[in-house]
Amino acid sequence: MSKIKSALYPVLQRARYAEFISKFEKAKKQPMADNKILMYSTSKGRLGGNLLAIKNYIEKNGLDYDITVAAGEDIPPADKLASLMAQSKFILVDDYEPLVYVLRLRENQHLVQVWHAMGAFKRFGYGRASAEKNSLTHKNYTEAIVSSPEIAPIYAEAFGIGESRIKPIGTPRTDVFFDCDYVAAAKERLYSQYPLLRGKKICLFAPTFRGANVHDAEYPESFFDCEKFANALGTDWAVIIKMHPFIKKPVQIPKSVSNRVFDLSTEREINDILFITDVLVTDYSSVIFENAVIGNACVLYAPDLEQYTDGRGFYFDYSDYSCGSVVYSFSELPQAVLAAKPGEAQRKFKERFVSLCDGNSSARFVETILESKK
Repeated sequence: MSKIKSALYPVLQRARYAEFISKFEKAKKQPMADNKILMYSTSKGRLGGNLLAIKNYIEKNGLDYDITVAAGEDIPPADKLASLMAQSKFILVDDYEPLVYVLRLRENQHLVQVWHAMGAFKRFGYGRASAEKNSLTHKNYTEAIVSSPEIAPIYAEAFGIGESRIKPIGTPRTDVFFDCDYVAAAKERLYSQYPLLRGKKICLFAPTFRGANVHDAEYPESFFDCEKFANALGTDWAVIIKMHPFIKKPVQIPKSVSNRVFDLSTEREINDILFITDVLVTDYSSVIFENAVIGNACVLYAPDLEQYTDGRGFYFDYSDYSCGSVVYSFSELPQAVLAAKPGEAQRKFKERFVSLCDGNSSARFVETILESKK
């Protein structure tokens, strides 16, 4: 981008939302309530993830907060939305939200990013070499949460904000991992739906997609032969395949292993599957972080590492993301799974990336972000 275009970038961003900015500025004449929270999310059809976990915690504990949800199909017209934003002491977002980046917040108002992902794997935000440094994007967050202290500098760089605004409090949506009743119910639901999984050791194969976007997403069939893999593991193992939601083509499972290989790609919550998993096999997916919190063994399988990483970039060396072994060919994979066990490597990984995901992240969010700013 030329220097002139770069300099004009924030001007163009504000021009795009000029009408909404005007509505917000007018709405700032209304009083702002100290206990009012607006949860704003346009990335999904309904509220979920960290926002929902925080909402559930506040309501379960009867805390004195007035929460309004503007998410998915429940986002109000511009006049109403501007009014809600202006009156709320806390605006919470969980993804890229261009509408809020152009706003000049009120004094003592808080725009808090409770980012949907955890850990630090593929570069994002201003951590990417191609990012427009003069952009307004992310830079008006008053606070942003992360899953461990060690990755705070990474998120500060990615969001273009000072490290003092990064709050290592954990990931609220992982609190449910420590809810024994929820975990037991999730396990029973899956075992009831797929009774052949009972009594088996389970390998979850959950790779990310290849391709530029949702329209050409795929996973190369040459990378994984489920029949050979299941036979190599043996009859005391079951294999669950969970493809990325972008991949629409059903997995072809040969009849010879149909009682040991299951395609659960349509299952909404991969975390529920992790509760019954013994070994996770993945490649470049952030599911490694959720898996580490739960405590399963993990094998990274990267037959196309060089091609995949070209132009993308990881924050650390790829081998640093393994809680166990890294394999680069299909022939090595079954033995790596059979030998996989949680151990010291996993403990170090957990401490580095998800040390504060301990079942108390929502409580720390309320204490650190909300209560301290009332």
